[in-house]
Amino acid sequence: MTASPASGQALVSWTAPVTAAGASITGIRFYKSTTDTGAHTGNLWTAGGQLLASAAFTNETASGWQTVTFANPVPITAGTTYVASYFDPSGHFPGTATGLTNSVSNPPLATIANATSPNGVYAYNTTSTFPTSAYRAYNYWVDVLFAPSAS
Repeated sequence: MTASPASGQALVSWTAPVTAAGASITGIRFYKSTTDTGAHTGNLWTAGGQLLASAAFTNETASGWQTVTFANPVPITAGTTYVASYFDPSGHFPGTATGLTNSVSNPPLATIANATSPNGVYAYNTTSTFPTSAYRAYNYWVDVLFAPSAS
């Protein structure tokens, strides 16, 4: 993994599985490098940029996986694309170049292959914003907390 040099928003796009009926997203997690400081915010968006949920990370450790839970779970629709992101004010988020060139599957969820839709997109801003720029299909190590349906 390499560190990104400027502040901004890092994200991953993924599609809800066909079996997602009744499922929800309960939060966001991201991998934090030791040079990554400041207050972080996790977001869940529609593919069109509508913010569905947002939460501030608390009690972060110096590095490693950081997790935040939304105040309310967000119900998801099967076959729909969502975007998980986190805002990083220091801009030292780790990333792996070409890490999202191909779809990454962690059943029942999967990311979208970069050839299908730009993945690993980002935005440089001083506040959380929906990212639309892409570079080398970077995997910025952000993920969702998925809760399957109760049935």
